[in-house]
Amino acid sequence: MITVTTEQLEQAEALARRAAEELREAEREYATNRASPAAYDRHKDAYDAADHAAVRARLMREDWEVQEEARQRRAAEGEAAAQEMGRDVEGLAASRAAAVAAAVAAAEAMKAAARSLAEHDDRVRVVGAKLAARGLRCADGEETGAGLDGSAWVRGQLWPLVDGGAVLGQVLADVVAAVQPRHPLARFAAPPYGGVTAARGRDEVLALVRAERRR
Repeated sequence: MITVTTEQLEQAEALARRAAEELREAEREYATNRASPAAYDRHKDAYDAADHAAVRARLMREDWEVQEEARQRRAAEGEAAAQEMGRDVEGLAASRAAAVAAAVAAAEAMKAAARSLAEHDDRVRVVGAKLAARGLRCADGEETGAGLDGSAWVRGQLWPLVDGGAVLGQVLADVVAAVQPRHPLARFAAPPYGGVTAARGRDEVLALVRAERRR
């Protein structure tokens, strides 16, 4: 059964009324001039249209009444369920409030982490700039020198930029994967950003983060 809306039913019944009025007018015209072929054709067409419209409206009303009865029954069942499940609804409100609070706290923590990662990158750039000011560049094969992307080598150890956004994105993906392994976010993978050594810096920081979380 096709769903019939109240608007559709009203339109069908209005059309049936207009068709019935057209039929009455055609009948009056034909009654005064039965010898007219045009009056006869108009009467015949109006009769067919009125009959079709009336049948369509009647069938639509029958379907609408059946569906309306079902809608009212479901509405009553829904109201009864809502009254019986008051505590469940209160629990939903409480759990959602707790989830919102946790998400807000997580957002603040992520903001603090993003700032900390950005501050670390700033320190790396400062060290790189100081090395470059001394004329030391790792491109010359020296163990201590500045990288072209702002990274710094000090005594053979690379201090790369860490691409904080990708670090936090991957940490979030790790958390989601632990709770919802099939969620698309669990497969997060950020493209390299921040220079040629940023991917290495990101991976090093992630390894340290993961190690700390396992402790």
